[in-house]
Amino acid sequence: MKLRLQSGVRRPVFRLMLGRKGSQIAEAAIVMPILILTAMLLLRLFTFYLEILSSGINEHMTALEAWDSYRGAGFRSYTAEREVGMIRGGLLHMNLTKDIHTHSYMINEDVLVRAGDALD
Repeated sequence: MKLRLQSGVRRPVFRLMLGRKGSQIAEAAIVMPILILTAMLLLRLFTFYLEILSSGINEHMTALEAWDSYRGAGFRSYTAEREVGMIRGGLLHMNLTKDIHTHSYMINEDVLVRAGDALD
């Protein structure tokens, strides 16, 4: 069955509706912004994860320096807290934060070795 087109203004409109180019443009106009927003969200979350990771590494290095410089009694606890936050902006209307807690025990090995020698 052939579709007969009348001459005049309606002819280009029918060709646009029958052709695929118009529907592909309409689909792309709907899908592309969603894909771009999703990609940008993934990039922001990835950078937030890297910021959490680097803050954890910096906190660990600070704890190692505190352990190396400890010259007090035999045992002592070390605690530190840090909050890492994602910058608000765009569609993000809430504060996305991650708390990093560090808790460990510092040992002065010199005092422990001397105490062990004194007990022998």
